[in-house]
Amino acid sequence: MKKFWLILLVISFILPLAAADALPIYHAPTKLSAPYEKVEELAEPPFADDAQTMRVDYVGIRQGDCIVVRVGGMTMLIDGGEGWRVNTVIDYMEANDIDGFDVMFLTHAHDDHLEMQEELIKRGYSVGKVISPYTEEDSYTLWNPYKRLLKEKGIPFETVKTGDVMEFGGATLTFYRWDNKKQTMNNHSVTALLQYGDARVLLTADIGGETQHWLLENFDPALFKCDIYKAAHHGRTAAVPDFLTAMDPGLVIVTNTKSSTATHDKQLDGRNIPRYYISTGTICTETDGSQWYTWIKPVE
Repeated sequence: MKKFWLILLVISFILPLAAADALPIYHAPTKLSAPYEKVEELAEPPFADDAQTMRVDYVGIRQGDCIVVRVGGMTMLIDGGEGWRVNTVIDYMEANDIDGFDVMFLTHAHDDHLEMQEELIKRGYSVGKVISPYTEEDSYTLWNPYKRLLKEKGIPFETVKTGDVMEFGGATLTFYRWDNKKQTMNNHSVTALLQYGDARVLLTADIGGETQHWLLENFDPALFKCDIYKAAHHGRTAAVPDFLTAMDPGLVIVTNTKSSTATHDKQLDGRNIPRYYISTGTICTETDGSQWYTWIKPVE
């Protein structure tokens, strides 16, 4: 227990030093209305030819979290969406020469996050391991058959909890989870801060306002400063204002349609925050650790 709080103390001391303004985010020109605010456009990525980068794609499955991280020769799938959207994901994988995943990260056991992982495993795609907030002893409606599938396929699964830090291809993920059994599964889902160099992405799964308040009350708000914020619960409700202020993102990715997120959209509009919606296509973001470049691969 002492080690856990020591880790958090070190994190809370170090990260605020880097939590200044969001890094520069450059946008490829597009004919779409997104990102709805004035942004700096570049026709080509600003990185040096020999730059090592991290790429984070939000696959255009219209609604649902299907996030692919590629860095240091490694590939991670975060959630995935509902299983019936699998052809869209396979098309994306083939277009990007992805034939498997070193890690699948499940934030919580709801169908629009878990089913895709099951479907890809059943179709024979390779998976090095699965990480999630669940243990062997946990019993949930969709987690139970998933853990049986993992055992059948010989895929190891590991539990992540608040304070855990995972190195991945030169990037790190720091995990936060409100393990309160009285809360909904959405509020139990894992928030992850993905960092590469000074570049920071906050992935908030489906957490609601209760968990956002919990994060603010139990940790230094500076920990959640980010360049890119993946909107919580698909942007279905507005963020807690103080949480949005703490994050102060330069860009928001909403894993939903714009028409389904009116309240959240109005909130972002009021703060002049650029945003993209995966209903328009796959949102691609890339960083060398000091700046970002983002572009859209529209739905065909």
